Formats: sequence, structure tokens, C-alpha cells
Amino acid sequence: MKKFLLSVFLISLSTLNAAEVLAKKDTLSIDTINNKFTSVEEKALLAIQAEDYNFIEELLSSRTLSPRTVINGKPLIIHAAIYDKAEMILLLANYGAMILDPTCDKGKDIMEYAKENKAIHAQAQIILIRA
Repeated sequence: MKKFLLSVFLISLSTLNAAEVLAKKDTLSIDTINNKFTSVEEKALLAIQAEDYNFIEELLSSRTLSPRTVINGKPLIIHAAIYDKAEMILLLANYGAMILDPTCDKGKDIMEYAKENKAIHAQAQIILIRA
């Protein structure tokens, strides 16, 4: 019975589509993002999580996406703070995301989210940007 279950498991693993398998953030390709999701906002959130700076910079430089875009009630830069992506915060700030202190619909600012999520790299980056 164990051998049967093992063989079924191995066969099912080999037949999975690559887009259905959870991948590490460094192996997530932008092609998978483009094929799986339809909205630019969803693609941007996944690119922030996957640290795909080229994709985010392409969206921002082509003005396809504003650096102050709000998704699910939070600006992109707050999503970057929640995921502790300090370099992404810097990229978004360079494109103008922190001209005004970003806040969510509930009134919480970016530093509150960084502290709440124990995002120490994001906190350090926010302090440097504000200085």
C-alpha cells in the first residue's frame, strides 16, 4: 500500500503544471505572473513579493502604474513594507511614492505597518528615506 501511495504521489507531482506549484521567490518568473493573473495590480503585488524590480520599474517608467497606486486599501509602498522589501520601498520612493506620507484607508502609515509586521529592513529604509 505504501508503494502504491508513493507512486501515485510521484506521478501527481510530475503532472503538475509549473504555475500550480509554489515556487521560491527567486525562481518565480514574470512569465508565470503574466500568464496566471490578469490585472496589473495583481501582477504588481506578486512582483513586489518576488522582488522583481525590473517589472515594477517597467510599470512605473511606462506610467502603466502610478507609484501611489492603492490596492486593497493600501498604497504599493505599504505592501512593500508589509513584505519587508527594503529595496522595493526605495525604488517606489524614487518614483515619488513617498512625496506625501503614505497611509492606508484606515489611516495607518507605512511605519506602523512595518512595525506591526516586524519588518526591520523596511523600517530602516523608511527612516533613511525620511531623513
